[in-house]
Amino acid sequence: MGKMGSRRVLYAEDEFTNRKVIQLRLEKEGVECELAKDGVEALEKYHAGTFDMVILDYYMPSMNGDQVALEIRKVDSKIPIIAITSDDAGAEYLQSCGVNEIIIKPLHGNSTISRILDYLRDVE
Repeated sequence: MGKMGSRRVLYAEDEFTNRKVIQLRLEKEGVECELAKDGVEALEKYHAGTFDMVILDYYMPSMNGDQVALEIRKVDSKIPIIAITSDDAGAEYLQSCGVNEIIIKPLHGNSTISRILDYLRDVE
């Protein structure tokens, strides 16, 4: 399939290491990855840019991923939203907030990235 051109992902995660790992892996696949350190910054960047997907950590300072997903869904019903959480008990609730897919931590490099890439391939 090769690299994916001109796909842009917004990734909100308060933990620096997780942020950088996912960013580097996606960029290696040719996906541009914009980072946000919390939910408030994620929403600012979302409204200021154009993205093919949003990836949200569930628990973040100032605004959690569920709240960000709800805000995005008010203006965009189609963009894929992936939530990353260490708490699989919240999965059903996250889906009710408009999240398409939930990835449970710890993140396992290749499978996490391939799930993200699968979603991006389906974006028109």
